[in-house]
Amino acid sequence: MSKEINFENYKSVVNIKVRYDDLDTLGHVNNKTYLSYLEESRIKYMTDVLGLKTDLLDFDVVVGRVDIKYLAPLFLIDNVSVYTRIARIGEKSYDFECWVVTQNGNEIKPSAYAIVTLVSVDKKTGKTKPNEKSMIDSVLAFEKIKPEFAFNKSN
Repeated sequence: MSKEINFENYKSVVNIKVRYDDLDTLGHVNNKTYLSYLEESRIKYMTDVLGLKTDLLDFDVVVGRVDIKYLAPLFLIDNVSVYTRIARIGEKSYDFECWVVTQNGNEIKPSAYAIVTLVSVDKKTGKTKPNEKSMIDSVLAFEKIKPEFAFNKSN
């Protein structure tokens, strides 16, 4: 990628242990497994920053879109981490920007870049709802780089 990445701007990081069943027949981490890695990173962020209580399954969001660019394969022996931040907040949705990387000492090598859009949903009606102010305030207090705001656009 031509974009220079400053991983210090990503305060939420989850380390992933590659399991044997994550692999495909070529010995690479299977492309569908990246979705699990991204989910694990979102759960960590939402627990640590947004106060999600996973034992209560108090999710009021659904995944609206996942866009992954695969950059390099992952293998069983790799030390994998996912760096995550909220990069955009819309009226009813928000985007997680994620880097799946391998780490050897201080060297970080990107393996995938993803944008995951979550849509806020009212659990009683099943319809979209505006993002809660408390969520926005928590994100702004946490993030080093403030997210782009995209209100009154397609969310």
